[in-house]
Amino acid sequence: MSQFAQSGSAMDSAIGETADRFFERVNQREQLNQLQEGEVRESLNGRMEGYWKPRKNVVSRTGALTTGGSPLQLPFLLTGTSVLITAASVTAGVVTLTTGSAHGLAPGATLNIAGIGYTTGGDPNGVFTAATASASTITYALASGSGTYTVSAVEPISEVITSTSKTIASSSLATNVVTITITAGHGFAIDTVGYGLIAGLTFTGTDPNGLRLLTYASATTMTFPVTAATTAVSGAGTLSQAPINDDAAANVRASCLFSDPNDSNKEYVIIVLDTIAKKIDLDGYAITDIPYPAGEALGADTDMIQVFDKVMLFREGQQALEWFPNGRPILSASSNATASPNTVVTVNLREHGLIVGALITITGLTGGTPPDGDYAVATVVDQDTFTFLAAGISTSTTFVATVATATDGFTLSPGGAYTQPQTFNITERYVDVVSGLVTATVTGNVTVKAGDVIVVRQATTPDFAEMVGKEYQVVEATTTTIKWYAPVGDYNTNTTADTFEFGGRFSAGGGFMHQPGAPWGIHFQRRLWVPFYYNQSGDYDTVTYTSRKITDEISVSDILDTTTFDQIENQFRISGGTADFVVAMHGFYDDGLVVLNRNSLHLIKGTLGSLLDVTVKELTSEIGCLARKSVVMRGNAMLFLSDDGVYGIEFLNDYNLRGTEEPLSKNIQPYIDRINADYSDKAVGILFENRYYLAVPLDSVPGAGDSYGNNAILVYNFLNKGWESLDTFGDSRFLIKDFVIGSASERNNIYAVTSNGGLHQIEASESSNDTLNVDNSAAVVSPTINASLTTRGYDLGTMERKRFTDAQVNIQSLPGQNSEYDIAFAAEDPDDAQSIGTTTTLLGGLLTPSTATEAETASIRCRLGGIRGFTGTMILTRTIGSPKVNSVKVAGSVTNRQIISQR
Repeated sequence: MSQFAQSGSAMDSAIGETADRFFERVNQREQLNQLQEGEVRESLNGRMEGYWKPRKNVVSRTGALTTGGSPLQLPFLLTGTSVLITAASVTAGVVTLTTGSAHGLAPGATLNIAGIGYTTGGDPNGVFTAATASASTITYALASGSGTYTVSAVEPISEVITSTSKTIASSSLATNVVTITITAGHGFAIDTVGYGLIAGLTFTGTDPNGLRLLTYASATTMTFPVTAATTAVSGAGTLSQAPINDDAAANVRASCLFSDPNDSNKEYVIIVLDTIAKKIDLDGYAITDIPYPAGEALGADTDMIQVFDKVMLFREGQQALEWFPNGRPILSASSNATASPNTVVTVNLREHGLIVGALITITGLTGGTPPDGDYAVATVVDQDTFTFLAAGISTSTTFVATVATATDGFTLSPGGAYTQPQTFNITERYVDVVSGLVTATVTGNVTVKAGDVIVVRQATTPDFAEMVGKEYQVVEATTTTIKWYAPVGDYNTNTTADTFEFGGRFSAGGGFMHQPGAPWGIHFQRRLWVPFYYNQSGDYDTVTYTSRKITDEISVSDILDTTTFDQIENQFRISGGTADFVVAMHGFYDDGLVVLNRNSLHLIKGTLGSLLDVTVKELTSEIGCLARKSVVMRGNAMLFLSDDGVYGIEFLNDYNLRGTEEPLSKNIQPYIDRINADYSDKAVGILFENRYYLAVPLDSVPGAGDSYGNNAILVYNFLNKGWESLDTFGDSRFLIKDFVIGSASERNNIYAVTSNGGLHQIEASESSNDTLNVDNSAAVVSPTINASLTTRGYDLGTMERKRFTDAQVNIQSLPGQNSEYDIAFAAEDPDDAQSIGTTTTLLGGLLTPSTATEAETASIRCRLGGIRGFTGTMILTRTIGSPKVNSVKVAGSVTNRQIISQR
């Protein structure tokens, strides 16, 4: 029987219904009433599996990654002026300054000194803390200060920069919280916290002055907590920028997953900071420090990857750093005759990259009493040899190093001028074979080491014909003998003069070189592929890198050797000199490597064989890649962020691709428009459980420029063939630097590496709150996950205005979990948004399962009160639990059938 809004009239209006019986994807491009069943206008922090539900939470697994102390952590700027220094002197480690006018600083304030001339002793310029301060004089400690200082009123001006300080006009204490007032405004961003140095406040009890973590209260006030031992605070003072503690700063610079090849169940996340690296065991999240070489630091974001059994940390225009978690094979080790405890042990380790003072662990040496244990490098003899001092070991002994290893922290990757491999042309009388072990006696071998690959190029004797043209791995090498195994019979003829020629691999181009100071690289088909931006020169310990001023060329390593690269000129000049540059590279299939330039895409084929056989083909010049870490492959499809959004390119065969006619992100273009262009190249993406997670810097509105890193995630669901959610995190300091997938168990997890808060597990558990670490302190914050669903526009299949009468929402709780939604309805033309109620008010209570394993289901019927409009939208906001929304239905009737125009 038909339903009618009214009866007995020629204008009777049947009640219509429209429903969504499933939910699949977001569509923000088309008008609300043009969306199809299963499409929604907006999904904030949600997931769609036929139903819609709030996402799982994000949980901090490691806390802050710091090296001790309180780091500089100010998300604000203190503005002011500078004051001229008219006199400066140092006496007994105390510097005294006289200023040309009142400086306004108080004892304990941070000083930023510039322009003082000195010839001996420590530098009096830089950041210091005022010991005393009067109207026009300041003193501060400088223990290494000596000599006579000069000042200048012209460039370079001698000055005290006061831009890092502001005057505290007043202060007060209430319930263990101090409030300070800066009349001129403090410069904090709203809802932020940061360290500041407080000085000059009057107090009773425990001193509240010093380095404090301040919280925004208003444009002119900030607060910080104190203990109950502080009983009174009042008066004026100074707020200064916190001194920089380089050792405690925890800027995350790069990260990668390391899977231990010696243990199939062990995976680690390696996170590198400016001055140290952290190894995080995913089985329990224990953290171990990995040191850098003394004097080496990062200072800028970079990249890091696992290559075979090592981790390579790239540093643009510098020697890369390498870490071998399971150590490197020792080629030889011997001790001298010096008695304990200063017995000198000389170790031969191929391109060790060590410096004096580096800590090493020696294991596996045998013979006599070997020096197994922990030592510090005493001297570096050459790039392959170093020494250390040991006690209680055998002297004048050559130890057996067959299974010996040396383990250390990060070391310098080989760099500088490359010593090209030697070729040896000997007679076959100097070649012996016993049980397949070939021993070649040579003169002056300095380049071929154990583990290297040699090529037999010529052998006149038929006995060695099997070896010609083949490659073999060296098992032992000295200056006079080189040994390898080959499938040939025993041989020992001392009279033949037949030729035998062998040696290291030949360069296919202009000679071999070391890794060219690349900013990043990828591992594909047993080779390392990197941008070729720099030439290098100098010895192994004094490497100089010089820009080639070429940004569209790549360089490729030898097979299984990530420190030896072949210089094949023009072979890998990708864009032929046009205004383009390499942004990313990604393996595609078999021997194909896709090179993504800023404005074009290219395919390199033939990577399995000789590099001389490689071909380069342009795929398209219509699109390019914006963010290197946004590139992912799924099957034969490649996804990446471009200027026009996210593109999904499908490769049909070796050279054909499709999908460039429109971006994959067309239905979420409003979000794409909000990506901050200044940080868009830092976007990162990853595939996990049939979803593409893309972390982006999302402004509040297009062009606002108020995002400073990847603060949101766009989620694409491959099974639903659409975008599923915009994930946000409730704290502007939660910024994603990278994604990592790994686990210590059978099932992988997805992790986010954040800018300074360590490692966070994404999709961790069913909860209404994230647990985040957003600064360099141990504290965590637990913002509520703002999960909401905005449906499509329901127009009941007619162009007329409607009177919406009622709606029905079917929801289901998770097992044993109380659940609640807040429900609202919004109409367009005329615009009208009204709160309808909550699950509690409409059902008479929370949706509550009766047992811990039961998933309770309810159909919530709610009256819409005759809201009028052309189309209507339901808005469901999670308040308790993580209930599924199975379906939504809206009913109403045509409210006005006049045949004249209306507005």
